Amino acid sequence: MTYFITGGTSSIGRVLIKELAKTGAETRVLARAKSNRSGLNLPGVKFVMGDVTDAASVRQGMLGCERVVHMAALVGQSASEDEWWRVNRDGSRNVLQAACDQGVHSLVMVSSLSVLGTTEPGEVADESRPINEAHYLNFYQKTKRAADQLARDFAGNGLPVKIVYPGFGYGCSFASSHPSFQDQTLLRMAAGKPVVIMGSGKNPLFVAYYNDTVKGILAAGEKGKIGDDYILGNASLNFVEIWAVIAKVLAKKPPRLRVPLPVIKAISALSEILTGKVIFPSQFLEMVAYNWNFSSAKAQTVLDWHPQSFETSMEDTWREYQAGKLVR
Repeated sequence: MTYFITGGTSSIGRVLIKELAKTGAETRVLARAKSNRSGLNLPGVKFVMGDVTDAASVRQGMLGCERVVHMAALVGQSASEDEWWRVNRDGSRNVLQAACDQGVHSLVMVSSLSVLGTTEPGEVADESRPINEAHYLNFYQKTKRAADQLARDFAGNGLPVKIVYPGFGYGCSFASSHPSFQDQTLLRMAAGKPVVIMGSGKNPLFVAYYNDTVKGILAAGEKGKIGDDYILGNASLNFVEIWAVIAKVLAKKPPRLRVPLPVIKAISALSEILTGKVIFPSQFLEMVAYNWNFSSAKAQTVLDWHPQSFETSMEDTWREYQAGKLVR
């Protein structure tokens, strides 16, 4: 089985490539010349230089591949509106069209939970809930939503595409575009840096362990229904609960201090002005400011996919970091 991967040097992508290498699959990874490929020169893995915005490189890289996983996207970066649409929507169209032309066996479109939108207090949302685009906060949500709609159009024309919506990810991997969830929580506490509960700490966050997400992606490719979508995540927890688990894993005391979000935003903005560095990217602040309470019951039932508990997966994450398994 030969896979074609876009977004392979992302946090989830790196875990996916390593998992495919373990199975002996042949994997072609579309990557730009400046992408960080450290730790990914593995048996069966071949990098193809290109970009999703270049239809020719997508077609060439995909030749002879039976399965496709499309993860490449612009995220966590300052960019013009045109660039957001060019990469996330038009780049996805290039991948979908090449897959259609070449008759691949399966394509998994990796979207984002943020596309589904925030939840109301007490609400547990699933794939059947209508999406209200009027509530979108940024171009990332808008352009990824447009890409998902393209995927459904291609599915209607026979392309065996499935869409997955991972929650807010964590694990022993890294994101080059912005600080990750584990950077802001587990690794920050482990390093002895100050930690606080942002905002009320009561809003639920749907978290997703990279290793489990990868298993869900592969299961969707094998067992998913054409045109169907699947939410992937381990649990919905508020930040008081999240910090309690992380503190237990590290044998430390959880934070008690709560800092209002306006104060956090002001500190982050001041840091960017003075140092040019963003302490908390806008996506992170949006994450902690709203409710993100979702269910992965459909994926568990249809795909026979069973994620670990948050505590077990956070223990595994910390164990991998201690073993030095993160390669930058």
